[in-house]
Amino acid sequence: MSTSISKTLKFNPKSEKLITFAAGCFWGTEHIFLKYFGDRIVDGKVGYANGSESAKDKTDSVSYERVKKGDTGFAEAYQISYNPNVVTLKELVDFFFRIHDPTTLNYQGPDHGSQYRSAIFAHSEEDLKEVTKLKEQWQPKWNNNIVTEVALAQNFYDAEEYHQLYLNRNPEGYACPTHYVRDL
Repeated sequence: MSTSISKTLKFNPKSEKLITFAAGCFWGTEHIFLKYFGDRIVDGKVGYANGSESAKDKTDSVSYERVKKGDTGFAEAYQISYNPNVVTLKELVDFFFRIHDPTTLNYQGPDHGSQYRSAIFAHSEEDLKEVTKLKEQWQPKWNNNIVTEVALAQNFYDAEEYHQLYLNRNPEGYACPTHYVRDL
């Protein structure tokens, strides 16, 4: 399996597609996507995307403790597997641009550092082209100030188990104040 795919994500490459979103703290990103899309997505995992392979520790993985230092290039991200006959890439990307502030470089709310950047990591050249086009369509709605990184997924490491579904298990836990659905 490619290192750009979660090791534990339910994914059938014959009928499903992948997309990875970074929109600040991954707890809130995961929570709001699940709240809105629920069982319309196949699966999702929070983790660390598109960073430096030299940030791996002796377990050949990447840790929260390492990423939170802000010098690994990894972004806290939410990787989604979905059936394009049930939910489209456009629906997911449109939602992404509504649930955080894509005009802030390397932060969301009180969370600062490149690990909290706004980014969309596509898993194919075709999806990369579509995501790039959708980003341009969203620019006027954000006064042409969107700084969201759009790139191919290079690597992805699952976050530690206690991060998965964190806000479902800890409803009073920290949620970034920028994670809400905007009317745009």
